[in-house]
Amino acid sequence: MSNEADLVVVGGGPGGMAAALEAANYGASVLLLEADTQIGGNAARSTGYLAFQNFDMQAEEGVIDNTEIFVADMFAEIARQNDKYGISFDEELAWLFAEESSDTYTWLCNLGFEFNRFLPRPKQHSVNRMIDVKDTTMFTSIFQKALEDAGVEVITESRVRRLLTLNESVVGVATDNASYKAKKAVVLATGGYQANPQIRIKYQPEVMASTPYLGTEHDLGDGHIMGQEVGGDLINMTMIPPLIMVGSAVVEESIAVNLEGKRFHDEAGPYDYRVDQLAMQPNRMAWYIFDDRTFRSKKQLIDEMPENPISDLTLEGLANKLDCDPQGLNQCVAEWNSLVASKESKDPKFGRVIFPDPRIGIMEGPFHASRMIVGINFPAGGFRVSNDMQVLNVYGEPIPNLFAVGDCAGGLGPVIGMGGMRITPALSLGRLAGRRIATSTNSEIVRRKKDSKIPGNQMKIPVVDGPN
Repeated sequence: MSNEADLVVVGGGPGGMAAALEAANYGASVLLLEADTQIGGNAARSTGYLAFQNFDMQAEEGVIDNTEIFVADMFAEIARQNDKYGISFDEELAWLFAEESSDTYTWLCNLGFEFNRFLPRPKQHSVNRMIDVKDTTMFTSIFQKALEDAGVEVITESRVRRLLTLNESVVGVATDNASYKAKKAVVLATGGYQANPQIRIKYQPEVMASTPYLGTEHDLGDGHIMGQEVGGDLINMTMIPPLIMVGSAVVEESIAVNLEGKRFHDEAGPYDYRVDQLAMQPNRMAWYIFDDRTFRSKKQLIDEMPENPISDLTLEGLANKLDCDPQGLNQCVAEWNSLVASKESKDPKFGRVIFPDPRIGIMEGPFHASRMIVGINFPAGGFRVSNDMQVLNVYGEPIPNLFAVGDCAGGLGPVIGMGGMRITPALSLGRLAGRRIATSTNSEIVRRKKDSKIPGNQMKIPVVDGPN
């Protein structure tokens, strides 16, 4: 085991793994430190949605897409969300990511990734570009082998606590038990801060700071804390969007019903839209209804939901347990099953365009109901970065030898609601960071300013350290 490398990557999620692998493939020695027992991060536990432009699956379907269309869709999403949060959106980074995404798809295929189908999101993506990974465990298994083959040293169960500096440059990291020297750079890829209530309460009302969250117990904001300690400029920290705590793969095979046993919205619509629709239902109460086939095939995702589902052998019995109208529920499920069997491409009631694949209705008892519970999505906040993913301070100046990718970079975070826009930017911009670091000399890693604008008297709210 070596205690130094050209590049030290902190975090083994998609951004960190991509940066490590790309840097190693370009000749750099790389050490990757991961707090969890395995690499893969939240991607390995996710539904596995990704979004690319101008890639093979689009060409096969005759879909016209390019960087300009992709970026225009991002701008539309920012316009839709800006009045809620006040967003700092990095337009240059959006163009870089969109352009890079096409190569990232090819890169993943070459690594051995397989994909299922297009998942239309017409309110967020103007063309079909979102697809899902056949098996999200690939984010662990495929990258584990690829990193090993590339000579990357991976150390799991190793939580980094501090950045080591010398003459204002980042020169390494320290865990509880060891220190590691970075001869060229450190990449922060530790994920978000949703598991740290002390950070969340700084940026959210207390009532929201205690809600359930997506992600693992390791999403403690370690990278945010360490990077801010050396001067990194955090942006979009208040954008911690609400969503219904359910896996998208479960939603695809479900309908949502209220106390009257009736559907009330497009279950696969935008995340914030689903939250708003739930708020308008009697007693703010509704459930996802699915059958036993879905319960068995999606059990991992169902087990991660805040509450266990309520079950019964019949729909009537299930309705009674939910205190909802049995006749309404029976009729609603029958209508849904008829729609699925009809092969119609669009739900005439609510405009839903995502259906089960294969198109099998809610048929097989026992039947299950999972309560719609509002929690939070992955936070959008992270560091302002250069076009090389180098962390910037409040003056727009690069912090020598410090980079951030994935949820530690904040410039693209606000487009998370589009779908497929967490894992793909992490992979694409992680690759870009790894490549730039590996192919630059040490002196070149101290980059030019992103801009020369000095902010005014802007209050900076410090984050606080989380649980040990």
